[in-house]
Amino acid sequence: MATYSFPFSGFWSAASFAVAAIALTAPPGRTAEEVVLDLGPFSRSLAVDSIEAYVQDGTVDDDLAYYLGRLRPEQQDAVTTVLTTGRETDVFNLSQWYYAPMGERTLLFLGDLFPTAARLNGQKAIRAALIEAAAEDGQTSLLGILRHYPTEIMRVDMGLMLRSARQVIDEADRTLATVEVAKQISEAAAAQNPLPDLSALPDPTQLGPYPVRQIELVLQDDTREDPILGGPRHYPATVFVPADLTAIAGTLPVIVMSHGLGDSRSSFFDMASHVASYGFAVALPDHIGSNRDYREALFAGLTSDYFAAADFLDRPLDVSFLLDELERANLTQYQGKLNFDQVAIAGHSFGGYTALAVGGATIDFARLVERCDPNANIVLDGAMVLECRALELLNQPEVVQQIGEAGVGDERVQLVMAFSPVSNLFGERGISQIQQPVMIEGGAFDILAPVVPQQTLAFSWLQSPEKYFYLAENTSHSPGFTGLTSRLFNLEQQFEQGIEEGLGVSRDLNKALLVAFGNVYLKGMSEFEPFLSAAYVETTSEEPFNFHLVRDVPATLIESLK
Repeated sequence: MATYSFPFSGFWSAASFAVAAIALTAPPGRTAEEVVLDLGPFSRSLAVDSIEAYVQDGTVDDDLAYYLGRLRPEQQDAVTTVLTTGRETDVFNLSQWYYAPMGERTLLFLGDLFPTAARLNGQKAIRAALIEAAAEDGQTSLLGILRHYPTEIMRVDMGLMLRSARQVIDEADRTLATVEVAKQISEAAAAQNPLPDLSALPDPTQLGPYPVRQIELVLQDDTREDPILGGPRHYPATVFVPADLTAIAGTLPVIVMSHGLGDSRSSFFDMASHVASYGFAVALPDHIGSNRDYREALFAGLTSDYFAAADFLDRPLDVSFLLDELERANLTQYQGKLNFDQVAIAGHSFGGYTALAVGGATIDFARLVERCDPNANIVLDGAMVLECRALELLNQPEVVQQIGEAGVGDERVQLVMAFSPVSNLFGERGISQIQQPVMIEGGAFDILAPVVPQQTLAFSWLQSPEKYFYLAENTSHSPGFTGLTSRLFNLEQQFEQGIEEGLGVSRDLNKALLVAFGNVYLKGMSEFEPFLSAAYVETTSEEPFNFHLVRDVPATLIESLK
């Protein structure tokens, strides 16, 4: 396992420029004149004028020399980059985000890191500086934000900053340990049970034998409310089926695919069409309380939040209602070919939460209250910010009872597949309710839904005897995020081909896994079991996005991750 060390020899210089790096992600509109670094009863200050002079022409006064003298030349260059790198930002969208519940929660954390001169939470000061800096030139560089900080002094709680850094480093260590263990287990399993001759079987990374047609639906659920328009809940869905149903000798298993937060069902049309070509019906609902349109409604000023907290309940209900509607239309529109005794649910991110909930998992609200306590978890990842919004439902006992006790599982579901799921909110008590076969996949570079708390632990809590955990190296939350991190860490050097081609191989592998899991656990085609083996993913995946398969996480690793 890799070891970490801070690159700065002097404590205060290390802390000062760690602040710059962290602040750029969501940094703190009269101009701040001093940055005051507080550590317990001790303080040091740094004049903003000194920082500006250094960035503009390289001037190093006595105030700044104390810090820069402790840095190597390449580290000094990095500091300049951090201070001056700007990010293009739409001021209206920025304002909407930081006044929305998820943005406000992020600001509360930052407000503890950057308190006011009176040492109160600096949430409002940071928000004002962000918005005014963006309004000036559409950029949010750290220097620009300092110019718009609304008080003369910008404080930094170095004790909290260092504890945050320690938490981030500990999480990185746990991730590295998990990757190493998964790699060892998977490679050993592949060596012990190599792939048999698969030449008699189709290659599931390639399209299947059936041409596919696409059917558009608009569903109306009169028992639930539209989160934007009011009235009955209307939401679109798309169904992919083989084009000629008469060519299908038997029936079609049904797979429902649930998209992530701020996304759309269309993001998975390629995967759905691919799976349908193997003789499945694949249905994709758009969850209107947390889809791309709802996100855009926030930035258009039509809503006040990024997603409706009610979607913790509505998403699973969307899936069940869609299945109900397909069942009603089976004879008239699908020639009775849809088989509702063979149903699977798959989902990505918030859709992964949806899949696990439809599979029977329940939210552990008591545990979630503890986990969302800022004193318990200093650093918030994107998944935790999302999860903590479920606490807004505590004033609705009937909803809490439904998703926290009774559950919203659908008895028709025989297989659960969750890609980069948001799942820690279930806890061991909630996720152990799932009895069906379960596949969970996570990426080692996922900073939005980190693999250890969101996927590894969830997998370890499963009681289902048929469970699979796929861990993808150097992979983030989505193909887009993976591309960004690959370029950030110069992973292109590890490719014989380009990044997009490497991502394409990974996406094709996921298509193959969907087909193979459906064939084995819905159709009962045991001949496809080799595609669910460690040998298959070890052979098929490619550097640097290698996949590893674990069927059980060692107890010693789980204990070290707690």
